[in-house]
Amino acid sequence: MKKIIYLLTFTLAFVNFSCASLFSANGTCNCTCDACVNCTGKHTPLSAEEKARQDSIKAAKIRAYHDPGLDSLLNMDYTIIHYDVTPQPYKWEPDEVIATPQEALMPLFRTGTPTTGGDTEYILKEINNSYKNNDIYFYFNTKDGVPEPIRFVVHFYADDPVNFNKLKFNLDGFKYEYVPTNLKRTNDGKFYSESFDNAMDELSRDIVAGLAHCDNADVLLVSEKGVSHRLYLTDKQLKHFKETYELYRKLGGKL
Repeated sequence: MKKIIYLLTFTLAFVNFSCASLFSANGTCNCTCDACVNCTGKHTPLSAEEKARQDSIKAAKIRAYHDPGLDSLLNMDYTIIHYDVTPQPYKWEPDEVIATPQEALMPLFRTGTPTTGGDTEYILKEINNSYKNNDIYFYFNTKDGVPEPIRFVVHFYADDPVNFNKLKFNLDGFKYEYVPTNLKRTNDGKFYSESFDNAMDELSRDIVAGLAHCDNADVLLVSEKGVSHRLYLTDKQLKHFKETYELYRKLGGKL
């Protein structure tokens, strides 16, 4: 029995000594076992200052291997935001602000005495308003300086009649229809002339806004008894619509 007790005592002493040896480094032991804590030789426990210094070194090493760009990525807001990007049909905006200065638009127009009432007619200088010139455009009159309803004109002149009674617009893919009034149809030798000059109103004002803002447009002259005819509007014609619309709104025009 005594031999067993001696053997156990020797074994525990050996374990404590081995533990202290294994965890010693540079003459300083980091072990917290009884053998090290109570050691008065070279195996002394870390002081508070030394422990703080070593913790600081470890933290610096961790920071050195840390990618700062990762923090930026991890801290970004990845919340999915749903944007409504569905294109909307063109509409007349009563409070639309026209950025083009009025003084930049005025020189583009010629003014004169209108034939449809009012006191001054505003029509672009680049427009040939002869009924023999195939064209489609806006112009407007003012009365006592206030714009009257903007006017929409179509001139069709060809050697075959269309006899149209309705217009179908395709403005950047959006569809509109317009039924003109006061259509004039005449013969000029072997040529046929079909035209109208209408004041636009609240029911047709979205077409006005669409023609002034779209990038691509075509108009189908719908025949009442025959073959319909499609007009593909040029960049120049769309520019004319835009310029007339902008001056009209700048001068206070409303529909």
